[in-house]
Amino acid sequence: MDGNLPVLICGAGPTGLTLALELSRFGVPCRIIDRTLEPAAHSRAITVHSRTLELLEACRATERILMFAQKIRHVEMVAGEHTIMAVDFDGMPTAYPYVAAVGQETIERTMIVCLHEQGVSVERGLTLTALHQSADDVEVVLAGDGGIERVRCRYLAACDGAHSTIRHLLDVPFDGHALPEHFALADVRLEGALPRDRLTVMLDPNGGIFALVPLHDAWRAIVESPAELPEALDLVDIQRLIDAHHIPTRVSAVEWSSTYHVQQRKVARYIEGRTFFLGDAAHVHSPRGGQGMNAGIADAVNLAWKLALVVCDSIDPRILATYHDEREAVGRALLVATDNGNRAVFNANTAVRALRNAVAPLATRLPLVRDRLRENIAGLRVAYPRSPLSVNDVPARRGLRAGMRVRGHRPGGYRPQPVVIPESASGVPTTIVVRPDGYAGYVADGTHAGGANTYLRNVIGIT
Repeated sequence: MDGNLPVLICGAGPTGLTLALELSRFGVPCRIIDRTLEPAAHSRAITVHSRTLELLEACRATERILMFAQKIRHVEMVAGEHTIMAVDFDGMPTAYPYVAAVGQETIERTMIVCLHEQGVSVERGLTLTALHQSADDVEVVLAGDGGIERVRCRYLAACDGAHSTIRHLLDVPFDGHALPEHFALADVRLEGALPRDRLTVMLDPNGGIFALVPLHDAWRAIVESPAELPEALDLVDIQRLIDAHHIPTRVSAVEWSSTYHVQQRKVARYIEGRTFFLGDAAHVHSPRGGQGMNAGIADAVNLAWKLALVVCDSIDPRILATYHDEREAVGRALLVATDNGNRAVFNANTAVRALRNAVAPLATRLPLVRDRLRENIAGLRVAYPRSPLSVNDVPARRGLRAGMRVRGHRPGGYRPQPVVIPESASGVPTTIVVRPDGYAGYVADGTHAGGANTYLRNVIGIT
C-alpha cells in the first residue's frame, strides 16, 4: 500500500488534468487515474473562455490549445428579425479577447502531453471501488486488469464527473433538478462561406435554439428543443434546421451526433473530510453559455496552490476550507445565473418574448451593460470578495479590491507574492499580495510591506 502519496486524482477530464498539471509543476507528488482506456473521441464541451486561457498559461497549455482553436470574436443572439444581444469581445482587458472554440477531446490530449512533459502519466483502466477516510488520510481500493490495489493518500480529488463514484460512495447529496428541454449536438461539414469568427444563436418561438459553432476544421450544430429529438441527428435533420433559419449553407457530412438531457445540480459542500469535489462532480448545469468545463478548470487552479502550501510547506490545513468558501459561491451563482438567463431568454411565453425583444437590445447597447455582459461570459469578473483570504487594508480603495483578478501579475510558484504597483488610478502606489491563481489576496494604497508580510503570516500562514 502506498502510504506516502499526497494527492490521488480520480478522473482525467480537463478538471483532473488541470489539477495534476498544477500540482506537478508545484512539486507535489500525485497520481491521476481514470476508468477509461482512452481519452474520449468526442465531447460536448467546446468553448474555452478568456479567463480559462489565462489560468492555463502557467502549465503551458494555452498556446498549444490555441493551435487547434477557432477564435470567435463576436456572439449574437437573434429571434427572427430581432437581434436580442450582440457581444463583441475586442478591447476586453485580456490577452485573449475571444472565445476559443475547441473540442474537449483536443484539450484533454493537449493537457496529457503537457503532463507527460512534467513526468506524470494518466493511469488508465483503474476504477475506484471503495474508500475510507480517517482523520489523517484516505484509503481507497482501485480495480484494474492487474487486480486490486489499495492506496493510502493524504487527500483525494473527486474529478470523476456528473455520475461521480466518489460522491456516491460518500453518500453526498447532489441536489437540483432536471431541465425539461432536450439537447442534441452534431459535428458537421458545411459547404458555403459562413464567417468563422462569429457565432449566432437563433431563438425559436417555441423556446428552443439552434446554433452553428465554428471549429478549427468543422462546425458544431447545437439544438435545444422542448419536444423530443431523435437519438442522433442525421444530415437531413440538420439541413432542415439550417433551411428553417435561412442560413446559406449545405451540410456535406455528419461526423458525430448525440442527444442528451441536462441536469442543474450541485453538492452542498465541496469538501467532505479529506476529499474535494471538483468540476462536474461538484456542479452540473445547462450548457448555455459554455461555462461547465471552464468552471471545473478554475476549481482545480483554486485548489492546487492551497494543497501545495499544505503538502510542501506544512501550512495549517485550515486554508483548504477556503476552496469551498470560494468555489461553492461561484458554482451557486453560476446555477442561479443559468436559471435566470434561461427564463429570460429561452422562453416560449409570448409576453415574455415581446418584453425580451424590446428591452434586451436597448440594455446591451449601454457600455456598462455591454462590458459586464462580455466580461461575465469571459470569466473575467469572477472574484472572491467575501473569502477569508481577501483583505483590504485601510484606506479602502476604489477599483482593485481584494478577491479580484489581477492582470499581468501572477506568481510562478505556489506561494502568494507581494507586489508594489508604482502608479495606480488613485495616483499613489498600490501594494498587493497576488495569489498563485492570479487574484488579489491583500490590497492597500501606498507602500505597505509590513501589511503584506502580516497578511502572509496571519492569513496565509507563511512564516
